[in-house]
Amino acid sequence: MESLLQSFAVGLIVLSCTVFAAWRLTPAAAKLKMLNALSADASHFWGRWVARLRKSVREELTHGCGSCSQAKSHLRKR
Repeated sequence: MESLLQSFAVGLIVLSCTVFAAWRLTPAAAKLKMLNALSADASHFWGRWVARLRKSVREELTHGCGSCSQAKSHLRKR
């Protein structure tokens, strides 16, 4: 029983590390396409979480563009 539980814990850790690494290595444009495909209902935790991720990815796409005069139009294009 102990080895089964240990194997399950190791498998869960490996799976979570794989998902994390895949997310971090995926290009920002592809991440934004994936997040846009999900429905973000703001009344649920899932929707708020997706909206927060989407905002973070959009900021990643514009990097330091928040200080330029055209920043708002850059964000609307995506």
